[in-house]
Amino acid sequence: MSSHHVSNASSDIVWQPEARLALVSYTAGATLHEEDGTLLVEALRGWVGTEGRPFGVLANAKGLKATDGDYRARVGDYFKQHREAYIALTDMGPVIRVVVELFRVGTGVSLKAFATEAGAREWFRSVGIAA
Repeated sequence: MSSHHVSNASSDIVWQPEARLALVSYTAGATLHEEDGTLLVEALRGWVGTEGRPFGVLANAKGLKATDGDYRARVGDYFKQHREAYIALTDMGPVIRVVVELFRVGTGVSLKAFATEAGAREWFRSVGIAA
């Protein structure tokens, strides 16, 4: 995938190749469905390569309303196969906070919630991602 930016009505994803970091934001009030998961997974497949090098996903969940089971299954399957991924989320509402915690426990992915983007970037740097 040559582009470093993909989007649809619900999601906006920008890849920073030097940092190996995907920045994700969502449209206010969005509920994520399978097609949103496919957008993320296919973008990451094109960007991260096959070398197994660590990469990060920094998602600002401000305004995100929900995710459906198909989204979680699609994204979960990808991250179960990519243990070199680190996911940080900020600005989660209470419903998304619960969904994210269930996703983390269910998939075993390296995922943390942060109060600020600065805290998330500090965590990425601590695991070798030049955020």
